[in-house]
Amino acid sequence: MTLKRCARGRSAFVAGLLALTAVVAPTGAQEPDEAQARAFVQSLLVASPYRIGAAARDSEVRYRLRFADGVLRELPSTAEQDVRVDGDVVEVTVCRDCRDHEPRAEDDIPLHLTPNAWVDSDQRDIVTFAHRHARGGSVDARMTRLVNAIRVHMDGPIDFRGYHPASAALRERGGDCTEFALLLAATARAAGIPTRVVHGLAYSSRFVGQAHVFGPHSWVQAWDGQRWRSYDAGLERFDAGHIALRIGDGTPAELTDLADTVRQLRIVDAAGIRDTGATAAGAR
Repeated sequence: MTLKRCARGRSAFVAGLLALTAVVAPTGAQEPDEAQARAFVQSLLVASPYRIGAAARDSEVRYRLRFADGVLRELPSTAEQDVRVDGDVVEVTVCRDCRDHEPRAEDDIPLHLTPNAWVDSDQRDIVTFAHRHARGGSVDARMTRLVNAIRVHMDGPIDFRGYHPASAALRERGGDCTEFALLLAATARAAGIPTRVVHGLAYSSRFVGQAHVFGPHSWVQAWDGQRWRSYDAGLERFDAGHIALRIGDGTPAELTDLADTVRQLRIVDAAGIRDTGATAAGAR
Protein backbone atom coordinates (compact mmCIF):
# COMPACT_ATOMS: atom_id res chain seq x y z
CA MET A 1 0.00 0.00 0.00
CA THR A 2 1.81 3.09 -1.24
CA LEU A 3 0.92 6.68 -1.96
CA LYS A 4 2.62 8.93 -4.50
CA ARG A 5 4.01 12.04 -2.87
CA CYS A 6 1.90 14.99 -3.99
CA ALA A 7 1.85 17.01 -0.78
CA ARG A 8 4.96 15.83 1.00
CA GLY A 9 4.30 17.09 4.53
CA ARG A 10 0.67 15.95 4.56
CA SER A 11 1.55 12.55 3.07
CA ALA A 12 4.27 11.99 5.67
CA PHE A 13 1.72 12.89 8.34
CA VAL A 14 -0.72 10.28 7.00
CA ALA A 15 1.95 7.62 6.76
CA GLY A 16 3.17 8.33 10.26
CA LEU A 17 -0.21 7.30 11.61
CA LEU A 18 -0.39 4.15 9.52
CA ALA A 19 3.17 3.16 10.43
CA LEU A 20 1.91 2.44 13.94
CA THR A 21 -0.14 -0.42 12.46
CA ALA A 22 3.02 -2.32 11.56
CA VAL A 23 4.62 -1.61 14.93
CA VAL A 24 1.73 -2.67 17.17
CA ALA A 25 0.31 -5.50 15.03
CA PRO A 26 0.99 -9.08 16.26
CA THR A 27 3.69 -11.00 14.43
CA GLY A 28 2.25 -12.69 11.35
CA ALA A 29 -0.86 -10.53 11.35
CA GLN A 30 -2.32 -9.82 7.93
CA GLU A 31 -1.51 -6.40 6.50
CA PRO A 32 -4.57 -4.10 6.77
CA ASP A 33 -6.42 -3.14 3.62
CA GLU A 34 -7.20 0.47 2.69
CA ALA A 35 -10.47 0.64 4.65
CA GLN A 36 -8.93 -0.92 7.75
CA ALA A 37 -5.97 1.44 7.57
CA ARG A 38 -8.26 4.45 7.27
CA ALA A 39 -10.29 3.28 10.26
CA PHE A 40 -7.08 2.84 12.24
CA VAL A 41 -6.01 6.38 11.37
CA GLN A 42 -9.36 7.80 12.42
CA SER A 43 -9.17 5.96 15.74
CA LEU A 44 -5.95 7.83 16.53
CA LEU A 45 -7.09 11.35 15.73
CA VAL A 46 -7.49 13.71 18.69
CA ALA A 47 -9.95 16.55 18.20
CA SER A 48 -8.73 20.09 18.79
CA PRO A 49 -11.16 22.33 20.72
CA TYR A 50 -10.32 25.24 18.39
CA ARG A 51 -8.75 26.03 15.08
CA ILE A 52 -5.11 26.72 15.91
CA GLY A 53 -3.90 29.31 13.44
CA ALA A 54 -0.37 29.72 12.11
CA ALA A 55 0.25 32.83 14.24
CA ALA A 56 -0.56 30.92 17.44
CA ARG A 57 1.56 27.94 16.41
CA ASP A 58 4.47 30.30 15.71
CA SER A 59 4.32 31.59 19.28
CA GLU A 60 3.19 29.69 22.39
CA VAL A 61 0.15 27.51 23.07
CA ARG A 62 -1.08 26.14 26.38
CA TYR A 63 -3.03 22.88 26.19
CA ARG A 64 -5.13 21.24 28.89
CA LEU A 65 -5.27 17.45 28.52
CA ARG A 66 -7.33 14.73 30.17
CA PHE A 67 -7.21 10.96 29.76
CA ALA A 68 -10.55 9.21 29.29
CA ASP A 69 -9.56 6.27 31.51
CA GLY A 70 -8.59 8.61 34.38
CA VAL A 71 -4.97 7.40 34.36
CA LEU A 72 -2.46 10.27 34.24
CA ARG A 73 0.44 9.65 31.85
CA GLU A 74 3.82 11.24 32.50
CA LEU A 75 4.68 13.54 29.59
CA PRO A 76 8.21 14.80 28.93
CA SER A 77 9.28 18.29 30.02
CA THR A 78 11.82 19.99 27.78
CA ALA A 79 12.98 23.50 26.93
CA GLU A 80 10.09 23.56 24.44
CA GLN A 81 7.44 21.86 26.54
CA ASP A 82 6.50 22.71 30.11
CA VAL A 83 4.28 20.13 31.85
CA ARG A 84 2.25 20.70 35.01
CA VAL A 85 -0.40 18.51 36.66
CA ASP A 86 -3.56 20.20 37.96
CA GLY A 87 -5.80 17.54 39.50
CA ASP A 88 -6.95 15.28 36.69
CA VAL A 89 -5.70 17.71 34.03
CA VAL A 90 -2.21 17.81 32.50
CA GLU A 91 -1.33 21.34 31.41
CA VAL A 92 1.21 21.43 28.59
CA THR A 93 2.75 24.68 27.33
CA VAL A 94 4.58 24.41 24.00
CA CYS A 95 6.79 26.92 22.20
CA ARG A 96 10.18 27.01 20.55
CA ASP A 97 11.84 28.66 23.56
CA CYS A 98 9.69 28.20 26.66
CA ARG A 99 12.77 27.84 28.87
CA ASP A 100 16.47 28.56 28.51
CA HIS A 101 17.56 25.11 29.62
CA GLU A 102 16.32 21.74 30.79
CA PRO A 103 17.62 19.12 33.23
CA ARG A 104 19.58 16.27 31.72
CA ALA A 105 21.53 13.27 32.96
CA GLU A 106 25.28 13.34 32.47
CA ASP A 107 25.16 10.28 30.19
CA ASP A 108 22.56 11.75 27.83
CA ILE A 109 25.00 13.11 25.27
CA PRO A 110 27.10 9.95 24.64
CA LEU A 111 23.91 7.87 24.42
CA HIS A 112 22.42 10.11 21.75
CA LEU A 113 25.60 10.07 19.68
CA THR A 114 25.73 6.27 19.58
CA PRO A 115 24.37 4.32 16.57
CA ASN A 116 21.75 1.63 17.04
CA ALA A 117 19.90 -0.74 14.73
CA TRP A 118 17.39 1.96 13.70
CA VAL A 119 19.42 5.15 13.98
CA ASP A 120 22.34 3.49 12.21
CA SER A 121 24.59 6.53 11.98
CA ASP A 122 27.71 4.41 11.44
CA GLN A 123 26.62 3.22 7.98
CA ARG A 124 28.83 4.53 5.18
CA ASP A 125 26.02 6.04 3.11
CA ILE A 126 24.65 7.86 6.17
CA VAL A 127 28.10 9.26 6.96
CA THR A 128 28.59 10.38 3.35
CA PHE A 129 25.20 12.14 3.29
CA ALA A 130 25.96 13.85 6.62
CA HIS A 131 29.35 15.10 5.48
CA ARG A 132 27.86 16.44 2.27
CA HIS A 133 25.09 18.45 3.95
CA ALA A 134 26.15 19.18 7.53
CA ARG A 135 29.69 20.52 7.47
CA GLY A 136 30.44 23.85 9.13
CA GLY A 137 28.31 26.40 10.91
CA SER A 138 26.19 26.28 14.05
CA VAL A 139 24.19 23.25 15.12
CA ASP A 140 21.01 25.05 14.02
CA ALA A 141 22.44 25.82 10.59
CA ARG A 142 23.64 22.24 10.11
CA MET A 143 20.34 20.73 11.26
CA THR A 144 18.39 23.06 8.99
CA ARG A 145 20.53 22.01 6.01
CA LEU A 146 19.95 18.35 6.87
CA VAL A 147 16.17 18.88 7.12
CA ASN A 148 16.13 20.54 3.70
CA ALA A 149 18.39 17.89 2.13
CA ILE A 150 16.27 15.03 3.51
CA ARG A 151 13.05 16.60 2.23
CA VAL A 152 14.60 16.81 -1.25
CA HIS A 153 16.08 13.31 -1.07
CA MET A 154 12.94 11.54 0.20
CA ASP A 155 11.04 11.90 -3.06
CA GLY A 156 9.90 8.29 -3.38
CA PRO A 157 6.55 6.69 -2.47
CA ILE A 158 5.15 6.71 1.02
CA ASP A 159 5.23 3.16 2.41
CA PHE A 160 2.72 2.41 5.16
CA ARG A 161 3.87 -1.13 5.88
CA GLY A 162 6.86 -0.90 8.18
CA TYR A 163 9.28 0.87 10.45
CA HIS A 164 12.60 0.96 8.63
CA PRO A 165 16.12 1.95 9.74
CA ALA A 166 17.63 5.24 8.60
CA SER A 167 19.97 3.54 6.11
CA ALA A 168 17.00 1.80 4.44
CA ALA A 169 15.13 5.10 4.21
CA LEU A 170 18.16 6.74 2.61
CA ARG A 171 18.55 3.88 0.14
CA GLU A 172 14.85 3.57 -0.79
CA ARG A 173 14.22 7.35 -0.72
CA GLY A 174 10.76 6.75 0.77
CA GLY A 175 8.91 6.02 3.98
CA ASP A 176 6.79 7.97 6.41
CA CYS A 177 7.34 10.47 9.21
CA THR A 178 9.13 7.83 11.29
CA GLU A 179 11.65 7.23 8.50
CA PHE A 180 12.10 10.98 8.06
CA ALA A 181 12.85 11.27 11.78
CA LEU A 182 15.19 8.27 11.92
CA LEU A 183 17.13 9.50 8.89
CA LEU A 184 17.45 13.00 10.34
CA ALA A 185 18.61 11.61 13.69
CA ALA A 186 21.15 9.28 12.06
CA THR A 187 22.68 11.83 9.69
CA ALA A 188 22.94 14.35 12.53
CA ARG A 189 24.71 11.81 14.75
CA ALA A 190 27.06 10.99 11.88
CA ALA A 191 27.88 14.71 11.79
CA GLY A 192 28.65 14.68 15.53
CA ILE A 193 25.33 16.21 16.67
CA PRO A 194 23.55 14.36 19.52
CA THR A 195 19.94 13.60 18.59
CA ARG A 196 16.92 11.90 20.09
CA VAL A 197 13.63 10.86 18.49
CA VAL A 198 10.29 12.32 19.63
CA HIS A 199 6.91 10.64 19.22
CA GLY A 200 3.83 12.73 19.84
CA LEU A 201 1.00 14.64 18.20
CA ALA A 202 0.95 17.27 15.47
CA TYR A 203 -1.90 19.59 14.51
CA SER A 204 -3.58 19.56 11.09
CA SER A 205 -6.36 21.93 9.98
CA ARG A 206 -7.96 19.14 7.91
CA PHE A 207 -7.05 15.47 7.87
CA VAL A 208 -8.80 12.24 6.79
CA GLY A 209 -12.06 14.12 6.36
CA GLN A 210 -11.92 15.77 9.79
CA ALA A 211 -11.19 19.40 10.61
CA HIS A 212 -8.79 20.66 13.29
CA VAL A 213 -7.30 17.47 14.66
CA PHE A 214 -4.03 16.19 16.11
CA GLY A 215 -2.51 12.93 14.87
CA PRO A 216 0.55 10.88 15.87
CA HIS A 217 3.79 12.18 14.43
CA SER A 218 7.57 11.79 14.87
CA TRP A 219 10.36 14.35 14.80
CA VAL A 220 13.88 14.92 16.17
CA GLN A 221 15.55 16.93 18.92
CA ALA A 222 19.20 17.96 18.58
CA TRP A 223 21.51 19.07 21.40
CA ASP A 224 22.91 22.51 20.57
CA GLY A 225 25.27 22.75 23.54
CA GLN A 226 22.71 24.28 25.90
CA ARG A 227 19.33 22.63 25.21
CA TRP A 228 17.48 20.15 23.04
CA ARG A 229 15.94 21.86 20.00
CA SER A 230 13.31 20.27 17.73
CA TYR A 231 13.53 19.77 13.96
CA ASP A 232 10.82 18.17 11.81
CA ALA A 233 11.80 16.80 8.40
CA GLY A 234 8.34 15.28 7.82
CA LEU A 235 6.34 18.50 8.23
CA GLU A 236 9.29 20.81 7.43
CA ARG A 237 9.34 22.72 10.74
CA PHE A 238 8.60 22.42 14.44
CA ASP A 239 6.00 24.73 15.99
CA ALA A 240 3.63 24.92 18.98
CA GLY A 241 1.26 22.55 17.19
CA HIS A 242 3.52 19.67 18.33
CA ILE A 243 2.90 17.88 21.65
CA ALA A 244 5.62 15.44 22.73
CA LEU A 245 4.35 12.22 24.33
CA ARG A 246 7.55 10.20 24.36
CA ILE A 247 11.24 10.89 23.76
CA GLY A 248 13.67 8.09 23.07
CA ASP A 249 16.29 6.57 20.82
CA GLY A 250 14.22 5.62 17.79
CA THR A 251 13.56 1.95 18.52
CA PRO A 252 10.12 0.46 17.67
CA ALA A 253 9.62 -0.64 21.28
CA GLU A 254 9.06 3.01 22.18
CA LEU A 255 5.76 2.90 20.24
CA THR A 256 4.22 -0.23 21.73
CA ASP A 257 1.63 1.49 23.96
CA LEU A 258 1.55 4.87 22.24
CA ALA A 259 -1.65 4.11 20.32
CA ASP A 260 -3.51 3.42 23.57
CA THR A 261 -2.21 6.67 25.10
CA VAL A 262 -3.38 8.62 22.06
CA ARG A 263 -6.83 7.01 22.11
CA GLN A 264 -7.30 7.95 25.77
CA LEU A 265 -6.07 11.53 25.35
CA ARG A 266 -8.50 14.46 25.14
CA ILE A 267 -7.51 18.08 24.50
CA VAL A 268 -10.08 19.98 26.55
CA ASP A 269 -8.68 23.48 25.99
CA ALA A 270 -6.01 25.31 24.01
CA ALA A 271 -5.06 28.97 24.33
CA GLY A 272 -2.46 31.18 22.70
CA ILE A 273 -0.26 32.90 25.29
CA ARG A 274 1.96 35.38 23.47
CA ASP A 275 0.23 38.23 21.68
CA THR A 276 0.89 37.80 17.96
CA GLY A 277 -2.28 39.47 16.75
CA ALA A 278 -4.42 36.45 17.64
CA THR A 279 -6.03 36.61 21.09
CA ALA A 280 -6.46 32.86 21.39
CA ALA A 281 -5.14 29.70 19.80
CA GLY A 282 -8.52 29.32 18.15
CA ALA A 283 -8.21 32.67 16.36
CA ARG A 284 -11.63 31.60 15.20
